[in-house]
Amino acid sequence: MSTGRSNPPRRRPIHDTVRVMPPRPFVPAELLHGPFHRSIALAAGLSPDQLRSRCWIRLFPQVYVHSSVNLTDEMRFAALRLAAPEHAVATGLTAAWLFGAWTPRRGRAVPLHVATARGTADFITPGARTGRLVLDPEDMDTFHGVGVTTPVRTCFGLMRQSSLTEAVVWADVFLHAGLICEGSLARYADERPHWSHVCKVREAAGLARAAAASPMETRLRLVIVFGGLPEPPLINVPVYDAYGNLLGIPDLQFLLPRRFGLEYDGEEYHGEPEQHRSDLVRENQLLLGDVPLLRYTAPDVFGNPRRIVREVGAMLCGAA
Repeated sequence: MSTGRSNPPRRRPIHDTVRVMPPRPFVPAELLHGPFHRSIALAAGLSPDQLRSRCWIRLFPQVYVHSSVNLTDEMRFAALRLAAPEHAVATGLTAAWLFGAWTPRRGRAVPLHVATARGTADFITPGARTGRLVLDPEDMDTFHGVGVTTPVRTCFGLMRQSSLTEAVVWADVFLHAGLICEGSLARYADERPHWSHVCKVREAAGLARAAAASPMETRLRLVIVFGGLPEPPLINVPVYDAYGNLLGIPDLQFLLPRRFGLEYDGEEYHGEPEQHRSDLVRENQLLLGDVPLLRYTAPDVFGNPRRIVREVGAMLCGAA
């Protein structure tokens, strides 16, 4: 006979509700500061199974880093050095970055380019551009302890891979930074007459100017030259008034039939309010010093070079 009373739920034993936490992963302190080779991890006490846990990131074959490490370009390159054979050298954009001649656009990572000399063992690894190059002993050097192709070999390689305009840009960058000397590129090209694109390197070397201070300044100058106009004779030359006061330093200047300047305005720099005000003051000073200034931006250089040629040509003809 039912009494109408339900049986109380059975309570679980306390030990049934306690979750057993997994053991904390073993993390040797010496492996927290950057990338390391697998052999170093094993020597520090990690087992192969422990190295496969989520707290370790595999960057390249045999090379790992702790998940807490900030993967900067410097860290990524350090990891690649551990993965690469001892005789490998940085080249291309990576070498230019190490020399301080090039930086990637904001938000972009430095591409990792390494090479070995032909005749040595091949080296291929995911996540990096690798290959074998014709490298003479004098083509390889060290920069702050890092194996790299020399500045001349690096610049020569980048110029061969570029259009004529961009080849001049590379030559200007390396010349302005003092990484190579005037004439060194032409001599290097003359010693390799049968290499592909060597004629382009020679032509670009003849158009290179060490005074050029930025790639866009070089591109603006080449718009004028390739447009059939005379090359601006002055690059980054200061303008003073009759009392010796500095009025400004235009990127490019012509002297005849009247003195005038040309300026490239980078939006990322000249668009800042404080810099914009400074530009206006400088432009007014140059105008009062009878040196009018033509100013252009990236859309002008890349998208409307004919207008630049037309306006500069008008100034040269004295029609403006």
